[in-house]
Amino acid sequence: MTRRRWSLALAVLAVLAGSGSAKVPESAFNKDPWPMAKEGPVKVFILAGQSNMQGHAALRTLEYLIYNEETAAEYEHWKDRDGRWTERSDVWIWTTDGERCGNLKPGFGAGEIKMGPELGFGWVIGEHLQEQVLLIKTCWGGRSVKRDFLPPGADLPPDDVLQKELENAQKKKPETTLDDVKARYGKAYRDMIAHVGNVLGNLKQLFPKYDEQRGCELAGLVFFQGWNDMVDGEQRGEKYARYTPRLAQLINDLRKDLKAPNLPVVIGELGAGGKRGDFQAAQTAVAELPEFKGNVAFVKTVEFWEPDVEEMVDKNVWKGPDWVKFYNVGSERGYHYLGSARIYYRMGKAFGEAMVGLLAK
Repeated sequence: MTRRRWSLALAVLAVLAGSGSAKVPESAFNKDPWPMAKEGPVKVFILAGQSNMQGHAALRTLEYLIYNEETAAEYEHWKDRDGRWTERSDVWIWTTDGERCGNLKPGFGAGEIKMGPELGFGWVIGEHLQEQVLLIKTCWGGRSVKRDFLPPGADLPPDDVLQKELENAQKKKPETTLDDVKARYGKAYRDMIAHVGNVLGNLKQLFPKYDEQRGCELAGLVFFQGWNDMVDGEQRGEKYARYTPRLAQLINDLRKDLKAPNLPVVIGELGAGGKRGDFQAAQTAVAELPEFKGNVAFVKTVEFWEPDVEEMVDKNVWKGPDWVKFYNVGSERGYHYLGSARIYYRMGKAFGEAMVGLLAK
């Protein structure tokens, strides 16, 4: 059976196994209810971070929400009456995952059958702004602020630490140099800047309907990251004291490099696991710095955690005869928010609402 047919089969099983009967969404359309904006510059938002900004919720978990009577009202607008995904022509999106682009719809997560917070965020921003919106996702799994997203204004590790890294690297690749080791620091930051520049420099090619006379402008940044820093033993030992100044420096350097000194920034809390601790406190502290008052917001995500889905993972329900119950609502481990469309969508909406608040200021 091909992957596409298998996905369809899972979707049908999910609907049949759900509480309540399947139904046609009441708010479905067979037309474009969100046409392209006709006036003003394109408002550009950067969605940056690591794997949870990519998004690892299987689309089958979104379909379950759409066709389940208990949840349809919140999600049914993402399907039309023929069962096709809805697209928002007034919100464009580009992502580093396969360098795909188009109108916003489900499927711009870590793969074409996954979604992340971009869907909820784009929905909120699209409803709020009259101008055309562009989301640029620059995100990769397994990235830290300590190394990968280290901003240019932050210090490299001490020489003895770099030397030890060099020795370890040379065990696998003898030709590795100290410059190679240093180049790893800040690579994701530099890639982020490069991708944003490339997209904005090729808008007409990527989005043929783009009106060059109307132009575009950077409107905001969402940074959703943290797992690799949180599980780093050294940072845990110091209660993440250096994470706060590093992330603050990242914001300042981004504003400088993007020539957007007052760029609104939303920081998403790392809420995987449904618990708070020293790391989340370090994230919160960034938005509380006096220099960021009024233009940086912190969004809590722990409240979106789903303990009942986590219990299914812990009990390996997905391996047993009741596997469909888990496949309806989850598709991943806890560090990827259980692969739950409901968690990712609600986080994205919260990011969008926070951004709307910053834009109002």
